[in-house]
Amino acid sequence: MAGAAAVISAPTAHAEDSVTYEVFSDVVPVVAGIEYRDRSGKKLLQAVPLPWHITVPVVDAFSPADDGAELRADWRPNFRTAGTVGGVLKGQFVTVRISFRGNVICESRLDVGNATCYGSAPHSAETDASYDRTRLFPEQRGFLP
Repeated sequence: MAGAAAVISAPTAHAEDSVTYEVFSDVVPVVAGIEYRDRSGKKLLQAVPLPWHITVPVVDAFSPADDGAELRADWRPNFRTAGTVGGVLKGQFVTVRISFRGNVICESRLDVGNATCYGSAPHSAETDASYDRTRLFPEQRGFLP
């Protein structure tokens, strides 16, 4: 009886998800840093040539907690001020992208020197908000403003 109670109260196992992270640009050859999350935590790579991609396991691709998919690229110059970053990087777009099961769940293309994507806030350039309303992520009533 005690063994049955232990099985019933055990947490449900969640299989790991695999995500593909990508960072690319038509004009920026190297980014200062790429930070991404896998099942063991955050990783930081420095002076990364583009294009770059990796497929890694994460606990839950869509989790807003520390086990979700997360990607950041930084290509800001060392002499950072609002004026220099805006002037120096204008038009130097970099794209960061997270894919899950062959579908893009987050894509961000910016020329401000720092771009991020999170699996918990899926979006793409085609959506009018940060929430992707494709078949993979149907709109939920009462969830969005």
